Amino acid sequence: MKPLFLKIENFKSYGESQNEIDFSNIKVACIVGRNGNGKSSVAEAIAWALFGEFERLQTGKRGKISETEYINTNKDYMQVEFEFEMDGIIYRVVRRLDRRGKKYLSLFIKKNDVLIPITEANYTQTQNRLEKILGIDFNVFLHSAYLSQKRTEDFLLSSPENRREILAKILNLSIYDRINDLARERRKEKKVLLEIKAGEYEENIKIASEQDSIKNVISDLEQRSKEITAKLDIVKNDLNNLMNQKYQTEQVIKDIRRKKGEKDEYEKKLNEIRKKIESAKNELLRIENDLKNQHEITAKACEYEQLKSILDVLQKDYERYISLKNDIALIEKEKNSKEEQKKIFEKSVEEYRLKISGETAELSKYQQELESLKGEISGIEKDLEEIKNFKSQLDSKKEEAAKYEKALEVVESKLKELATSYRLIESNKGKCPVCLREIKGEEEKEHIKREIATQGKEYKEKKEKLGEELSKLKKDIEQLEQKVKQEDILRSKEKRLHGLFENLKAKIDQKYKNIESLQNSIKQSQEKIYTFDAEVIELTKKLQDLNNKLYQLNFDEANYKRVFQKAKELEVYLKLLKEIEIKKVKAENLKKNLNEYQNEALQLQKKLEEIEKDILQMSSNSPEEKLKEIQTSINGYEAKVKELEAKLSSTMKEMGIFEQRLEQAKQAEQKVTSLEKEIEELKKEIEIYDIIIDVTGPDGIKNEIIANTLPLIRDEANRLLKLLTDGAFSIDFKTQKETASGKTIETLQIEISDINGTRNYELFSGGELFRINFAIRIALAKVLLKRAGASIRMLILDEGFGSQDEEGKDHIIECLNQIKDQFDTILVITHIEDLMDAFDQRIVVKKDMEGSKIFIV
Repeated sequence: MKPLFLKIENFKSYGESQNEIDFSNIKVACIVGRNGNGKSSVAEAIAWALFGEFERLQTGKRGKISETEYINTNKDYMQVEFEFEMDGIIYRVVRRLDRRGKKYLSLFIKKNDVLIPITEANYTQTQNRLEKILGIDFNVFLHSAYLSQKRTEDFLLSSPENRREILAKILNLSIYDRINDLARERRKEKKVLLEIKAGEYEENIKIASEQDSIKNVISDLEQRSKEITAKLDIVKNDLNNLMNQKYQTEQVIKDIRRKKGEKDEYEKKLNEIRKKIESAKNELLRIENDLKNQHEITAKACEYEQLKSILDVLQKDYERYISLKNDIALIEKEKNSKEEQKKIFEKSVEEYRLKISGETAELSKYQQELESLKGEISGIEKDLEEIKNFKSQLDSKKEEAAKYEKALEVVESKLKELATSYRLIESNKGKCPVCLREIKGEEEKEHIKREIATQGKEYKEKKEKLGEELSKLKKDIEQLEQKVKQEDILRSKEKRLHGLFENLKAKIDQKYKNIESLQNSIKQSQEKIYTFDAEVIELTKKLQDLNNKLYQLNFDEANYKRVFQKAKELEVYLKLLKEIEIKKVKAENLKKNLNEYQNEALQLQKKLEEIEKDILQMSSNSPEEKLKEIQTSINGYEAKVKELEAKLSSTMKEMGIFEQRLEQAKQAEQKVTSLEKEIEELKKEIEIYDIIIDVTGPDGIKNEIIANTLPLIRDEANRLLKLLTDGAFSIDFKTQKETASGKTIETLQIEISDINGTRNYELFSGGELFRINFAIRIALAKVLLKRAGASIRMLILDEGFGSQDEEGKDHIIECLNQIKDQFDTILVITHIEDLMDAFDQRIVVKKDMEGSKIFIV
């Protein structure tokens, strides 16, 4: 994989500008900048773009944190675009995460500057496709392409026993532990299943042996059921004969009841006809009495017709009279309403004028307050400008203090080395602990001690001087920090004052609008008053005209009401006259119906007499008593049937149970054969799991892979170490150790050999240790990539080179130049200035108020 382009957006301290890197012309470059500027974030962004994971989430000691915490504090999302070449194909990855935790991943192939999407249906499927293209997972990437001092220390500085386990994790051999655990779990499950199957086998053997005894019982039950069935058939035949006799008797009883029902129905009809006859006679008598008043009703009806003619003549004048009176009442009401509304608007004008006076007074007060706020805001802005200068001074002082602290660390480190050297010379038996050559005599020994003491004195004086300067700087920083702390208070006050200022401006604008609105309301109210005056004059004229018309009509309302009331009283006789005519016709109809009812009553009486004769004849044989005797016999036979059926059911049920047991015995016999095969298969499976457990155990394939991998790491590391140490050192790995008790345990010791012999890795420190670590790291990375079969030709070194002397740094640069042809791109993250100068290409990361920015020089 060769990197081509990177764009970081809102990732950690990065913003949305000056955040792109074009790798197309970069071979070996360093990423430089002050601590905290975002150098390591470049490597983290590449790792996140490819795998959607963060190193700290994997190895951090502070616990797992939310992915959204990597989003720039002032932004709602972060996004990284990374373009790379793999096997001649250019790919682009775009990964995005928003503040809600929603993830987006897009994958493209770039051909002729055109992006062709190859994104899968969902996020997980797209990630799987990307890792398939890369040929490695996140773990391999961290230990092969992105090397940091922290991960190397986890491996190299661990105890030999733990170092072996960490190497297994780096080589991703934990899969064999999972296979081992899974195999043990499956073996346990199979053993439990084997025990269950063995129990089933014994149980089925026992059940299958009962077949003959069950068959004998079934034969006896079949004979008993035949005997019960024969008895049951005889009893059921006698019962059927009785049921037929019962049915015939019940039919006779039903016929008697039906006849009695017919009798009741005819009696009911006869009673209804007699009531109709009585009702018709009464109705006819009442109508004949009503017809006696016929002459009086006719006279009153004629009088009503005469009054109705007079009332029709008066009706038109009455309607005109009522219409005029209604119009007068409506106009008077409208006139009064207009006068009331005019008064309301006159009162509103006075209220509006009072409100304008109040609004004007408040407006003056707000304007005075606004002028006062302008002065306060101006003062705060001057104070903030002064704090800006303090912040600039504070940054400068902090940079200077950091330089003094680093210088002090170097001096303290040198003092410790001198003290160690002095003690070693004191305890040494003729060899210099620094160069390991023979010391010739006490005089040379004392001379070396004096030299060390002189250097120690010089470094102590230098330390005191640096400490004094650093103390002074820290006091200056503390004073400046106290002044800068006022910024938040002033910003808060400035924000509050600006809020008050804007609030007052809004209030003043509102007051102007209120006064203008009130003036418009006064104008509208006065216009309404003038309109109401004109309308009242017009309504007064209309009212006078209507009163004149009412006077000219000269209508006598009392006479009209008297005639109307008399006509209303006589109107009922017109209705009575119509009823007289109807009653005449009704009387004729009643006479006709009365004759028909009397004939129908005679016919019903004859039918009743015939039905009574039939009922008497059918009841002569007492059918109810006969039915009781038959029912008693039926009950006895039914009890016998139930008893025999219960015996038969019990016998059949028992026979079913034994037939079921016989079937179970047959199935058990078949199951025995099946279980024998299953038990044999389970035993074979347990044997296979035993083999898997042995293969994936501590002495199995894991041990074999580590044993095969270590020589590859050793050979590659020695090749690199030869360049870094001028051939002075070589590395070897020991994988077994004998304990005090004589036992051999698995371990991973690193032994370093030089012209003076072989020492354990743990005895080295400073620059020599760093070069050894560097060689092992690069070797491990190359072996991991070779094992994965991936062509990741990119190397990122997030290293600490502080422990190297000038010669050691030259060796590192020489080593990087030696291995650069094995990689398309090498990026070294550092803050050491003299090491920066060794690189022709530099990626500078700076940080300002807008965030981190990238510059390529």
